[in-house]
Amino acid sequence: MKNRFGIGVIVALLCASAVFVGCASLQPMRGQETTGLDRKLSTFAFIEEGDLVTLIVDTKATRYREDSPYIPLEIAIANKGLRQIALTRESFTLIDEQGNRYPAATPRELIESYEFLDLDRNQLAELEGIIFNKFAAMARYPSQFSPTRGANFGRSNIVRDLVSLPKHGYLLDFVYFPAPKTGLLGHRFELFLGSQHLETPVFVKFEVR
Repeated sequence: MKNRFGIGVIVALLCASAVFVGCASLQPMRGQETTGLDRKLSTFAFIEEGDLVTLIVDTKATRYREDSPYIPLEIAIANKGLRQIALTRESFTLIDEQGNRYPAATPRELIESYEFLDLDRNQLAELEGIIFNKFAAMARYPSQFSPTRGANFGRSNIVRDLVSLPKHGYLLDFVYFPAPKTGLLGHRFELFLGSQHLETPVFVKFEVR
């Protein structure tokens, strides 16, 4: 009788362990860290959250542009602790796995050589829904570093070369870069954000899947 009870306890413990492991394996990716990358907010969104600035990069649109001359990155930037941050296209630099650096594409380059400007914004943007609660206490400021060709559901299509983001303000936008020499899918990148108001750049490590 004693032996039968001991075996039963062992079996029960093993089953409980299996259930625990199974539950752990089913935890969502949201909010989890990926080795060598910044924390994920969703399947495609990566975040670097500092005391002064939060920078988010979303790659949902990016992953469809493997064969394009330029690639889109949907971004969100929140000013948490500075009086203001002045941002231009020159504030952004993309770095690939080989250390190649890419400046943001100009509006003229995109109009002449990239055909998905409106599709990216109208069909593949997703950060607005992801960060709605996160930035609920902040004010959104207009930003459009890249051009569009058609209507954007009530949004202005006027390109802005400079955005001054005050404290407790945030923006959502798309920035574009030349296609990386390394290729796109399955590769890792860093997006650097610099400004005269930042002592050191803010950067996000992300991958395109």
